[in-house]
Amino acid sequence: MASGAQARKKQVEHGMLPQVVFDNEINPINVESQMAVSETPALSVAVVHKGKLDWSAAWGRNQTDGAFADCGTLFQAGSLAKPLTVLAAMRLKAEGLIDFDQSIETYLSSYHLPTGLQTTINPVTFRNLLSHTSGLTTGGYAGYPQNEQIPSDQQIARGEVPSNSGKIEVASTPGTSLAYSGGGYTVVEIALQDQLHASFEHIMRKWLLTPVGMKQADFTMPLPSSRHPNTARGHQIDGTIIPGGWNNYPEQAAAGLWATATDLAMFLVEIHKGYEGKSTVFTQASIHELLANPIDNHAFGFRLIGEGDQVFVTHYGGTVGYRAGMTLNLQTGNGAVFLTNSDNGSNLGEAFFSAVSRVYEWPMFREERVKRKKHSSGVLQSLAGIYLFPNPSWKVSVVYEHDSLTLVFPAGNRLPLIMVPIQGRPLEFVHETGVHANFDGIGKGLKIHLFGQTGQRQVSVE
Repeated sequence: MASGAQARKKQVEHGMLPQVVFDNEINPINVESQMAVSETPALSVAVVHKGKLDWSAAWGRNQTDGAFADCGTLFQAGSLAKPLTVLAAMRLKAEGLIDFDQSIETYLSSYHLPTGLQTTINPVTFRNLLSHTSGLTTGGYAGYPQNEQIPSDQQIARGEVPSNSGKIEVASTPGTSLAYSGGGYTVVEIALQDQLHASFEHIMRKWLLTPVGMKQADFTMPLPSSRHPNTARGHQIDGTIIPGGWNNYPEQAAAGLWATATDLAMFLVEIHKGYEGKSTVFTQASIHELLANPIDNHAFGFRLIGEGDQVFVTHYGGTVGYRAGMTLNLQTGNGAVFLTNSDNGSNLGEAFFSAVSRVYEWPMFREERVKRKKHSSGVLQSLAGIYLFPNPSWKVSVVYEHDSLTLVFPAGNRLPLIMVPIQGRPLEFVHETGVHANFDGIGKGLKIHLFGQTGQRQVSVE
């Protein structure tokens, strides 16, 4: 560890808070206690400080009553596969092996995009595929249980059996809008394999994992049995293990990465070196190109959080049973990584980011501090009902019970959230995980604002 790292680690370890803190009501707790609150069996983390790995750690077990997790434990990293794919493609571009602005059809031989809104003048390219501006459909992927047949990349792209995702189509004009597309990364995966005549895991090992020094990371699918003993099993919201331990993700470029937190920290360290022109892996031009033309605070899949010299390039990932995240300030070289083996792991990861932010004095990822507000039972009861959100169509129930409001989501997509009224807007509520809801209107015109969308009350509850 670096000088002072042990003390900083201890402060983070004992400084966990929920994302929302009610003033003068909540004291920090340790990591294990926060893991219990989050019902997450294992957490693996790493912190980067001034461009170097400061420390890494792991807590918990690979599965309930299983072996203890350590810094060598593998986790599914979900969409964190995407930025690794981007940087591997950047290296291939720097070597003149691919052109980001030529039609992707130049590189495809085993599959071709169906006719859509692409044109000869405005084609689908590596650049717009990697930056989620290609217009391609198919957002995320569900994966395949261990006992199910695994489709080829081409079957996935065409939506053919045994694929469980829809056919990839060019549904909007390339380069005109930002729309998250796992399908776009599958097309990148096919194109790189067709162009380089190698498997995707071999391409990623040669062009990224080995040069960066990511010793445990693996894109091999399915994961070799030799790696299973020290692999964290995924867990559902209710705490049960995913059948077989995890799903398989043949969509490797989009979601097929297995890694340790230390691996991903080394990736962030090398990106920072590239930004400063000190990397032998990434050219400075490549890293600066990465951030050259952000759209809606996104750049090649990274979210840009913050302003000025305090912008953190951030990416999150989630597969069935796992949640992950990583962030890096390119100018300061400060960053962090978390990996968890539960569908509940996002809140735990955000609590970790927040603790790191306080200890290392980052301006971002801090907890939100609020003050409670009291409403009469009549006011609370008047807000109960079923609210419909039109686009895309979904519903949420607002239930009044025990003198409080609870949000209940359909089909068990989220745990019920008990909402606390706070000072701010007249009818604003918050959950400790950071979910905000506020209401306006009266009677049949009552609306709820939630997750950046507006729902109209359909049925009131008397």
